[in-house]
Amino acid sequence: MEYRLRLFHQQHFLKSYRTLVSVKGEIIVAYSGVHQAYQLALAAHEAGALARFYCSLYASAGKWGGRLAHLLGAETLRNRRVEGLPPSVAQEYPWPFLWQQLRHQLGRAQPHDWEQANFQFDHWVAGRLANGNGKIFVGVETCAAESFQVAHAQGRICLLDCPQVHPKFLTEALTTAANHVGLSWQVKFDSDEMLRRKEIEFALADYLLTLSELHTRSYVENGIAPERIIEIPLWADPTMWFPATPAAPHPHEALRVLFVGGINLRKGIPYLLEAGRRCRGKIELRLVGTPAPELQEILAAHQGEYTLVPTLTKTALRAMYWDADVLVLPSIVDSFGFVAMEAMACGVPVIASENCGVPVPEATWRVPIMNSEALTQRLNYYAANRDWLARDAEVAQQFARQFTPERYRGEIKKLYERLLDEAQSAVSR
Repeated sequence: MEYRLRLFHQQHFLKSYRTLVSVKGEIIVAYSGVHQAYQLALAAHEAGALARFYCSLYASAGKWGGRLAHLLGAETLRNRRVEGLPPSVAQEYPWPFLWQQLRHQLGRAQPHDWEQANFQFDHWVAGRLANGNGKIFVGVETCAAESFQVAHAQGRICLLDCPQVHPKFLTEALTTAANHVGLSWQVKFDSDEMLRRKEIEFALADYLLTLSELHTRSYVENGIAPERIIEIPLWADPTMWFPATPAAPHPHEALRVLFVGGINLRKGIPYLLEAGRRCRGKIELRLVGTPAPELQEILAAHQGEYTLVPTLTKTALRAMYWDADVLVLPSIVDSFGFVAMEAMACGVPVIASENCGVPVPEATWRVPIMNSEALTQRLNYYAANRDWLARDAEVAQQFARQFTPERYRGEIKKLYERLLDEAQSAVSR
């Protein structure tokens, strides 16, 4: 039995090796932003199958990203590179992104400038696909409509990385929340043009890559066949997110509660503020991020009950995690919730909503959406039970350790192997 099992694994390895070698340089990855695109490209490179990684900036010597990192500081462009991916495989197209940033600095930014930058990048990539090779094209939502049309016409397998939940699912959830808190705010997350392009991406994608059960459900409920969806959770980089050594001292009596992200309705901020008011005197609440216009009146009504901290660099944010007792992410909708995984990796327990896709070690770490009472109960529990808080800090750290970039890339490489087999079979027929 042991011999047969060993033989099976050897045969499987040889089959995988032959598949990857036979289609070496047959995967193209493209995205103008960050997200997990750099890890997707690195996974293809590690598999020996990456042809090209198209990006806005790659922060390495000899690249536009490297020049900017030299001028602005390496921390500024930390997310624009990944160790192990040779700069030679990255081809930059920085102009739409730089133009968007310049408009922002000059005070001339428009709400959907980032959309236009993505559309221009997509057009540029599509032009390169028209004259290239490759059996698989990996695009990212908001930035792949035109590229997918070219790739699809060439018979390539199209894989769409989807950082966001389905737009209809998001709109319905936010409309419900806005009505619940009495906001006279028209929920419109995407422009009409972006919605049109997303529909093209969804229709042309052979497969969609999601991050969580909630994320997958948002697409299935809006007509995407389950067999077209591959669900792979994200990670926390252990070289960046780790507990303080020695452990950070906690001299204050009040429970230090931290929120990180967009200070808006989508993240459930009105419910967190209400829970903070109910726990007043027991907690210190810090909000790290940029306030959204729709919450101006609500934030003003809770003035003095929280501390507002501007968006931080990753190093400064890590120090903020180290100084916190618990992170709260009461999202109305979040496909994953990167900050919760980061916080857990730093040894900070989290309270996440049921509509936050990030995995958590225990069901008690979740609360219902739009429920300030449930948030209050959980915060009061930690404020009154510091021993359990210390225990959950250790649980958080151990749980997050399993979600690494290597694990993510391992799952992506399995997916690439499957798609390359599929592409090879299509050629043989």
